[in-house]
Amino acid sequence: MSNQIAVIPPAAESEAKTVNSDMDKRIEKNLDAALIQHRLNKNIKCDVKNGVVTLTGEVNSQSRRAQVEKVESAVPNVQQVVNELQVREQKTTSSP
Repeated sequence: MSNQIAVIPPAAESEAKTVNSDMDKRIEKNLDAALIQHRLNKNIKCDVKNGVVTLTGEVNSQSRRAQVEKVESAVPNVQQVVNELQVREQKTTSSP
């Protein structure tokens, strides 16, 4: 018995990368539109690679962070959301 390994021809591999890249661009446009629709687009950046969305930037609360992740994960063709959003520290006032 011989072990056979499937080899993807270089042309097909290049074509697959182009399809993924085009899909990622469409996902990115939809992500931006979803953020704008929900008025969550301030200080947030979305990077997409192979359907995986990485969120970076700052939000002013933990609930806003969760809301952004929920909105983005609902966008069609998003496989996974990596939420790296930072919650901006709220200045607290303390009375003596």
